[in-house]
Amino acid sequence: MPTKPFDQFNKRLFQELLSPFGQVIPNLAVLGSERTIDIFFAPHPGAILNETELGTLAKMVRNPALLEPFRSALTDRDLETCTIKLFTLTAELPQDYPQIPITTPPYLWILAAEVSDRLLKDFKAELDPTLGEGFYLCGKGWRTTIVAIDELPNTPDTLWLRLMSKGRVQNDAIEELILLRDTDPKRTNALNLLTSWRISIEITGQLTTEEEQTLMALSQAYLEWEKQTVRRGLEQGLEQGLEQERRSTIESVMKLRYGAIDEDLRSLIPQLMTLSNPDYMALLLQSSRSELLAYFSTPH
Repeated sequence: MPTKPFDQFNKRLFQELLSPFGQVIPNLAVLGSERTIDIFFAPHPGAILNETELGTLAKMVRNPALLEPFRSALTDRDLETCTIKLFTLTAELPQDYPQIPITTPPYLWILAAEVSDRLLKDFKAELDPTLGEGFYLCGKGWRTTIVAIDELPNTPDTLWLRLMSKGRVQNDAIEELILLRDTDPKRTNALNLLTSWRISIEITGQLTTEEEQTLMALSQAYLEWEKQTVRRGLEQGLEQGLEQERRSTIESVMKLRYGAIDEDLRSLIPQLMTLSNPDYMALLLQSSRSELLAYFSTPH
């Protein structure tokens, strides 16, 4: 069965964000059933998750975690299926997964674009006083928190979670992402992933109304990605142009000083290019051919 574009996006986003801090295992199979866990994360021993980079997500995954995103309203069956995965995996660890070093039982985080008051009431889920608005604890024994993404505050701490929503919530998150520093690698990576999501939707051909709305939301990210890509290309082109200009200058001065550029002299050009303009000009203009070769044959 082909992977849905949203599933591809959320798995790759979690991998980008969390891989430096632990094992990120998408589609972890639950033995004895056909179910798979969307994302399983096991932090490296002693890993310190950076809240400045990850925001609230850092607090969520300090211990082994199952991450189950839903880009729709959460249903009773969704919640039931996720808890089955949690307790099946808990029973199987660590004997069936020795490659996953964990010392505490895993915790389940269900992330949904919408969660009804009725569902929260039926499952005794109450607002988490620590994480605050949008986070609902299902009772200590369930080791489960429901995240109602549409209720999360528009703060930098919740940005990565809100990118996985839809409609206005996702639009706002994309706008905030674009406003991050151009040099922020997570901004670049997230734009790349959002662009891939957009392309995946386009190539499916027949689009649902929801996919058309998603395509419109992702177009803003795509335009920013395109602008950034073009800008980076121009910067690289300028850098390459300056490098070529420097090489041409060195070759011209060598020809002027030594008449011709033999293999020995040509081998010095990369080293001369690492020097500042005044330094390489001084060397070329003040050194004989033998002095120049001797200069680079001795360590400095």
